[in-house]
Amino acid sequence: MSDRAAGPGNDRIALNPIQWIATHDGWLDPALSPPPERLLGLVKEAGFNTIMAEVPAGWSVRQYQDALDGHGLGLAPGYFASRSDGLDGMQDEVVRAGAAVARQHAELGLHDVGLALAMNKDAPRVIRPARGTDSDEARLGALVALIKRIGEAMRAEGVRPALHPHVGTWVETERECRAVLDAVEPDSLGFLPDTGHLAWAGADVVKLITDYAGRLAFVHVKDCRLTVAGQGRALGWTYQQTVTAGLWAEPGRGELPLTAILDALPDGFGGALVVEVDRPDIGGPAESARASASWMHARESGDR
Repeated sequence: MSDRAAGPGNDRIALNPIQWIATHDGWLDPALSPPPERLLGLVKEAGFNTIMAEVPAGWSVRQYQDALDGHGLGLAPGYFASRSDGLDGMQDEVVRAGAAVARQHAELGLHDVGLALAMNKDAPRVIRPARGTDSDEARLGALVALIKRIGEAMRAEGVRPALHPHVGTWVETERECRAVLDAVEPDSLGFLPDTGHLAWAGADVVKLITDYAGRLAFVHVKDCRLTVAGQGRALGWTYQQTVTAGLWAEPGRGELPLTAILDALPDGFGGALVVEVDRPDIGGPAESARASASWMHARESGDR
């Protein structure tokens, strides 16, 4: 967790402000984001004191840090999404890109960073999400090798990556998540659970958190409607169709037992709780962010 965001209570509740880049067709488009300075102000106005780290394109780390300071915002770790599946010849390029993101995090005083796999609209698991579509042991083995390389490059920068399973990618299911974590040493790879994506893929979120408690770096707090996820699987919906049918919700408005999941975090866990709402379920992005902050702060203060 960042030294800038360290501390109890509200300081560890962060927002990844993806509400502002949600598209009407169930995807995300960074081009929709307000200008960086305005976005930082909106996050602060919504009731968050901490934001997920993401240096805006064309900005220096110093410029970003000065803007954060100007808005009174601390930082939670961000993440890096690998565009390689370990078999496509892009491994060297991806390792260099991962090291660059880790270097930025280190400059910002962060010691962890999420490590996910990228996805696109034509990917097999985007077309048939949360089912482990086209599972392949050779690919999974190649991904483990690539993740080890990325981890070595990031650790050389003083930052430890944390595995971030995500629906629509080649590390989607609980079995795949466990396979990667079990194949890589804890010192080289932590764990970044996303409550919503894991639940959508049918994982036992509490058991995963409990089994890998010693590797938890931070958490993506995401609520969802499991009834929509189940309907999507039954009817063969795509990722985007499932999202537009009402999968995502602000914390406390979905069907996950979020309180029980967060209560399963180990005693003394001080990692960031990064709220993500991929598609606003109430009003617009600002209202969504305010509702998220209100629920999270009430939970941390013991009012829920």
